[in-house]
Amino acid sequence: MIFYGKLAQGMTRGTFIGGEGTGLKALDEFGRPMYLPPNSSANAFFLWTLRYLLVQDLDRDDDGRPETLRLGFATPKSWLEDGKSIVVKQAPTAFGPVSFSLQSKLSSGEVTAIVSLPERNPASRTLLRVRLPDAWRVISAQAGTQSLRPDERGTVDISSLKRGTSVTFKVQKL
Repeated sequence: MIFYGKLAQGMTRGTFIGGEGTGLKALDEFGRPMYLPPNSSANAFFLWTLRYLLVQDLDRDDDGRPETLRLGFATPKSWLEDGKSIVVKQAPTAFGPVSFSLQSKLSSGEVTAIVSLPERNPASRTLLRVRLPDAWRVISAQAGTQSLRPDERGTVDISSLKRGTSVTFKVQKL
């Protein structure tokens, strides 16, 4: 909601420039729903939010070095409706560039992920999540001959997989 709200109300139309603060009604005599526009660096919030919908590199043990890479953890569920896809190419991370795509084939009972993990500095832990529309759930996942164990949110641990890999998620309607 924050992502779409900021895009709809927190940026000037057609320019994606924001202000220091954003409201839902006009905050100045010009009818702008923001305080102290333009602030050209405010668009970084939008880009940061978009990135974290797709790719997250985290320091979970607070030692100052990221060790966990999470892919697809916050994508809107509607992005994987039947026939839709999500494609991320060469996204910069603390571990190096990462690319992945998710192709939804809900009518066939599956979602296919193709993942190219960083080579320079592999993450200690890499997780991939498939966020399905309501009334759908992941029931199993397979990477080649290796069975993966999805959790109740559709997340699998792909830490042991090689750089370029494909994961097939079997899904079913509730």
